[in-house]
Amino acid sequence: MEDSKQFRSVVEGVVDSYESKVKTVISLMREVNQRIKSYHIEQEELVDRLRNILAKNECLRKKDFDTMMDGIRSHQEAREQETSRMVDDFCGEEEENVARLKEILATEKSSVIKDFEVLKEKMLNRPKERERRIGRILKDFHRDQEELNTALRMLLERGPSVRIKDLRAMVKAFHFDRTEENTRIDNMLEEFERVKDEISNQWQGVMATVGN
Repeated sequence: MEDSKQFRSVVEGVVDSYESKVKTVISLMREVNQRIKSYHIEQEELVDRLRNILAKNECLRKKDFDTMMDGIRSHQEAREQETSRMVDDFCGEEEENVARLKEILATEKSSVIKDFEVLKEKMLNRPKERERRIGRILKDFHRDQEELNTALRMLLERGPSVRIKDLRAMVKAFHFDRTEENTRIDNMLEEFERVKDEISNQWQGVMATVGN
């Protein structure tokens, strides 16, 4: 019982800080994901404008235009859904961990330290590769969405002079260097890693204190 009191005394001062850091991580993840969704909205608007121009100036049937674009758009939509699912799963798990911590602290059971140890194993000992993988996917997908939108905007800038062959060339290969924006995403993901490391170190310190 004394161990439980000691545990609560040590942990109660850390839970609020942990929750704040989890919110920071979630905010970073969702910000990138939201930017991806905003690019998708813009992409649909650009595609619609380009479809109308080619229908008017090149007599390209909208059905044929959609067929040419279908591969790219289907791939992008599938990636967006998968990325959103991974981010939602990650954020949900982190929020569940916070809720479980508070539940453990509120209980009067003598197994409180044991319960926390089980949760600690889940939180701290899981491979960081999952977080890094989500970060890479977010970064790569954001870059691809931006490159596609840039390619579409460049075609639209040609106005009436844009041709079907230009659309075919864009569909076949599109790649543009967006160094400034990619650097911003890199910085966000580095902050994500830093926050996760800080959380891990903080809780390792809590358990070391409890064990003494």
